[in-house]
Amino acid sequence: MGPDVTACYNWILDGGGEDKGGPVVPRLDCPHVVNHMLVSPSSLTIGRPCSHYAETDEHEQKATGGLKGATADDGSGSCPHGENWICLHCGVTRCSRYVNGHALAHYEQTKAVAVAKRERKMSLGKATASAGSSDNDDDDLAGHCIAVSLADLSVWCYECNAYLKHPRLEAITNRLEMLKFPDDSASAAADDDGGHSSDQSSVGSSDSNAGIPPGAAYLNGLGFAIPPEDMVTNRPKNLDEIAKFILSDECKSIAILAGAGMSKASGIPDFRSSGGMYDTLRPDLLTASEHEREAMRIDPTTVFEKGLFMANPLPCLELKRSFILGTKEAQWKATLAHRFVELLHRKTGKLTRLYTQNIDGLEGQCKTLPREKVVPVHGSMDRAACEYCGSEADYEQFCEDVRKNIKDITRQDEKAPLESSCFPCKICTYPGVKPTIVLFRSSLPEEFFIRVVEDIPKVDLLMVVGTSLTVAPANTLVYRVPPTCLRMIVNNEPVGHMLGIEYGPESRRDFFAQGHIDEVFLDLICHLNWLDDLAKISHDLPEASKSLLRDRLACMNRDEEEHGGVNSDEEDDDVRGSCGGTCSNDVKPPSDSSQAR
Repeated sequence: MGPDVTACYNWILDGGGEDKGGPVVPRLDCPHVVNHMLVSPSSLTIGRPCSHYAETDEHEQKATGGLKGATADDGSGSCPHGENWICLHCGVTRCSRYVNGHALAHYEQTKAVAVAKRERKMSLGKATASAGSSDNDDDDLAGHCIAVSLADLSVWCYECNAYLKHPRLEAITNRLEMLKFPDDSASAAADDDGGHSSDQSSVGSSDSNAGIPPGAAYLNGLGFAIPPEDMVTNRPKNLDEIAKFILSDECKSIAILAGAGMSKASGIPDFRSSGGMYDTLRPDLLTASEHEREAMRIDPTTVFEKGLFMANPLPCLELKRSFILGTKEAQWKATLAHRFVELLHRKTGKLTRLYTQNIDGLEGQCKTLPREKVVPVHGSMDRAACEYCGSEADYEQFCEDVRKNIKDITRQDEKAPLESSCFPCKICTYPGVKPTIVLFRSSLPEEFFIRVVEDIPKVDLLMVVGTSLTVAPANTLVYRVPPTCLRMIVNNEPVGHMLGIEYGPESRRDFFAQGHIDEVFLDLICHLNWLDDLAKISHDLPEASKSLLRDRLACMNRDEEEHGGVNSDEEDDDVRGSCGGTCSNDVKPPSDSSQAR
């Protein structure tokens, strides 16, 4: 984004216009980072109010940089609540242009001090020593020009009038991410959101949380719903008791929070792990300027940032081309876990909502699961809309436009064009049509916030499936449910300690079903006596899920062909399954994964 356009945006914002976003390509070569990013990452904290009035003793002075004309509060020495920025030169916290504009005022004041200091030196004839270095002279006059937003962790340089990306900034943003989204070390290793969603990276626990036990006082202080100490609970101890609770009159509303682990068996390509898409990204293959490519080399997630998409939608579409077309052609199948959700709705009518952090849209293959029962928290690949005007696009036409206009960087589609070209939205004519995935620095769908308020207060059972619980605001569901709500965690590793989830015999309402996601849900389906219903749709499962079901049916001495399911032509009649060959028509023991831990 050029300086003229930047000046235009700022003129509009300074005149009171609404900031609706716009094309932003961060600057990679800011000359002020070295000398004006002096704070230590370990010294950073969040939650502090703007300290302008407290430090300048100007309680009655109205700020000049705010857009809304806000003033100090009732004399407590801070500004009204709103977005705050931390100065990376000295570490003070100041409010944004949407409050009183004290972040900008801090920069202007420190710059004025630097200029005045230089003028005094010049007047005293003491500037000779620095006369040969104009770069240093300019930098000396920059003031405290670099700040980081506590809202979205973006970094801004007032001197460059631009957002920044720089290797030296990573420690700062990583520290603030840990403070905003605290997590325990176990969560980072979970078999979870490391896959095909638009989730942010998992982060470890911050220094400020180290050694703090997730006790009732601590969690209640964060607004978590903690069961009263004297509350009598009948926590399920195994999957059979979970099944009985689901079928009982006591359970009327069930919500599910899903992460990437739910879709792992489908075989969808990985994004974040070693060898995944981000790790193997080659910006030189993408249709982009050298400036944009360098931004992607520094941070591969830049390819999915809203600012870059608005300036140039082609890198995002080129990288997603195979995923977009593969989704349309159902290249990946809904897993056994997805089918459990479908059966839960069809057999009990108790499914209130599936909140999925995945963008794969696999739940759309479950034809008896109404679309309104699913909230794709980070958007979905199986729908399309315009990022400019927000209008929904015809999905079939969108996929055809991608096929005809976007090159295949993998070179596997011989019919793909050699060069990419933009195609317009049918409503606004701008080139903004894309899958409804949520780009970085974009808001989550409004539906999420509406549904959470409607659904969560009445939930009796929350299932947390294949997620590390490191990404907000989706992870807030685990402590927004009522204190009487049972919580079932299905994952390879314990997660959510710092969110109030308890493990072990002392837990009063949390049940941990540890193990492979599909295996756990297959066990639960057996306990619910829904295996026959699952077998009828076995041909629609991915191979990994189909193999699990095949083994289970074989070990239960079921005739697979009578269910219209798995083809047994190539199978050995003596095959023994994942449950160790102990299942029968009358006895359906859970596997090891289904025991309470």
